[in-house]
Amino acid sequence: MLRNLDQTDPMTSNLASAVTWTALACGAAAAAPAASNSTRPSVSAAADSLPAWMTVDSAARTVHLELETAPAAGGHAVINGRRDGGVQIVVPVNWTVRWRWHSTDSTATHSLVVMAEREKLPERGGRPALSNAMTRMVTAGLRAGQTDETTFLADQPGWYWLLCGVPAHALGGEWIGLRVDPDAPTAGVRQKP
Repeated sequence: MLRNLDQTDPMTSNLASAVTWTALACGAAAAAPAASNSTRPSVSAAADSLPAWMTVDSAARTVHLELETAPAAGGHAVINGRRDGGVQIVVPVNWTVRWRWHSTDSTATHSLVVMAEREKLPERGGRPALSNAMTRMVTAGLRAGQTDETTFLADQPGWYWLLCGVPAHALGGEWIGLRVDPDAPTAGVRQKP
């Protein structure tokens, strides 16, 4: 079920049936041949109920995200309580994504950057795959209490990582998924079982 600002009952939309997440962490490139995406969740797969940190405005073709990096057991941080691709944000092509991000982790600096999925996670962040899809200071990171706001157009369909660009953080599990889906009727979230 998806919450939409343009509906009277914000919990009435839904997409389809359940999702198989067996290969989410495999990391095939966004432009990989169709065969390598065959183990990915189908584009018509269901999105779970939206979390409180996501607001969808279908009329404006915009999704708003409130993202937080926080400390977690084991020394690696989590993004909105998830790590290792435990959640995937789904956005239709040519929708605007607006995020407000902050860190509550006083033990390390953090950042966010959208990077195209490849064969393996990068050791550090780099140039964003979508124009402006990053926080300030991608590799140096921002300290606890700092906030960053970003707006970008999800204009290139594909599979992406929304990851911390500070060296070794993504490899430690500090990433979630982003799917820019040409077949999605609205934005949503898919949870990894």
